[in-house]
Amino acid sequence: MKKTLIAVAAAAALTTSAFAEITFGAWLRAIPTPIASTGEDTVAGATNSWGWGCRTARLDVNAVSEDGKAGYSMGIFNDMNDGLGAGDHALLWVKPIDQVKVSVGKFDSPDNGLRGDFCYGSWNWLRPYNWIYDGEGLTFDGVSKNGLMVEADPVDALHVFVAVPLENTYEKTAETVYRNIQAGFGYSIAGIGKIKAQFVGDYSQKNSVKTNYNEEEDFEWDAEKGTHKFKEGVEDRERAKVGAGKKDDATTGKFGVAFDLTAVENLYVTVGARFGIADKDYCDADYLKMSFAAGASYQVADNLKVSASGTFYKSQEKAFGKKDDKKDNKFDFGAGVDFTVADGLTATADVRFLNTGYGKDGDDNSISFLVGLNKSVSSNGSIGVGFQGATNGNGLVRKGGSSSGIKAGWNEDGKATDGDQFCWAIPVSVSVWF
Repeated sequence: MKKTLIAVAAAAALTTSAFAEITFGAWLRAIPTPIASTGEDTVAGATNSWGWGCRTARLDVNAVSEDGKAGYSMGIFNDMNDGLGAGDHALLWVKPIDQVKVSVGKFDSPDNGLRGDFCYGSWNWLRPYNWIYDGEGLTFDGVSKNGLMVEADPVDALHVFVAVPLENTYEKTAETVYRNIQAGFGYSIAGIGKIKAQFVGDYSQKNSVKTNYNEEEDFEWDAEKGTHKFKEGVEDRERAKVGAGKKDDATTGKFGVAFDLTAVENLYVTVGARFGIADKDYCDADYLKMSFAAGASYQVADNLKVSASGTFYKSQEKAFGKKDDKKDNKFDFGAGVDFTVADGLTATADVRFLNTGYGKDGDDNSISFLVGLNKSVSSNGSIGVGFQGATNGNGLVRKGGSSSGIKAGWNEDGKATDGDQFCWAIPVSVSVWF
C-alpha cells in the first residue's frame, strides 16, 4: 500500500510539472542588536526591521499554469520564538480572458502593483517610526485585506482594480461589505510616468463624542495633562452620557491620488494626496482630513544616490478634548544617502524629523538618525553594522502594540509618554534571498 501511494504521488508530481511551474523563493532580514539603550536601561535583543518578533526562515510558493491563466501564491513564516505562521498573502487566481484576472484570498499590500513605495535608510534597519506614513505606501495605499479582487488591463497602459473585503463568515451585511471596497486605477504615460487614483472604503458608525454639556460651563483646560477635564462639581460619571441622544456619525473612507515621475534619467519622484470623508459632526482627532506626501531619489553617480521624503497630515477638525484643533496638524521629512565605498561594500546614512504639534507650544518633535555599513555576501546575502538613535522618547521598531522594539518613552500599553529619553542601538543586519 505504501509503495502504491508513493507511486501515485510521483505520478501526480510528474503530471503537475508537465502543465504548471511551481517556484520557491524567500527574502529575510533579521536585526540582532547586541547592545542598545532605552534612555534608562542598557538592553540587547533581536527583531525584524518591522518588529513583530524575529523571522529567521520562510518559504514563498508560487504556481502558474503553462498557459499563464491560473495559479496561486502563498507564504509560510518561521519566527525565531513563535514557530510557523501564515505569510503576508495566500491567494489563488484565474484569467478567464487575457485582460482580466480574478483573485481570491489574503492580499498583501503590493499585490495589485500600484502601491506607492519609497523606502530608504533606516527603513532597512531598525525603524524609528517617527514618520507619518510607512515607506511602503508613502504616496499611495496598497491592497491589504481578505476577499475578492478583480483586475483588468483593457489597454496596455491602463490597470484597473476592485477589491471586495470578504471573510469566511456571513456575519456582515452586504451593505457594510460594499461600503468598504477599494477600487482604483493606474495609467502609464510613455516616457513620463504613471498617474494613479483610488477610493478606499472605511465605513464605520460611531456615536459622536460631541457632548450634551456646555464646554465653557462644565469643562476647564488641564494644562498639565493637555486636555479638558470636568470642573469641580460636575461628576465624572456624567461622561457616560456623552453623545446620548445624538445621531450616529460615520466615516466613509478616503480618496487617494498619486503620480510617479520617471521621465528624467536617474531621477525618480513620487507625489500623492489623500482626502478623508466623514460626517460633519464626526469627532476623532486621528481620522484623516487631508494629507500630502512626496519622495524623490537621484542617482548622482554610479556609486552615489541621495533620497528625500516628506509628509503633511491634517486630521478631522472636530476633536473633543483638544484646546486647539491645530495641534492635530503634523508633518515629517527625511533625507538619506547611499554610497558605494568599494565593490560589495556600501555606506548608508539618513536622518528623520517628526513634528506632531505644528506651530504650537509643547510640540512633540522627534529626530532619528542612522549610519551603517553593509557588505554583500555571495550573490544571496549581506551583513551590516550600524549606529542608530532617536530623541524625545521615540523608540525603535514600534508598530501597533508589538512588544518588539527598544521602547524609549513608551508605557506598557504601547502608548507614547511625555518622556524625553534618547535611545540608541548598534544593530547588526543579516539578509538573505533566494
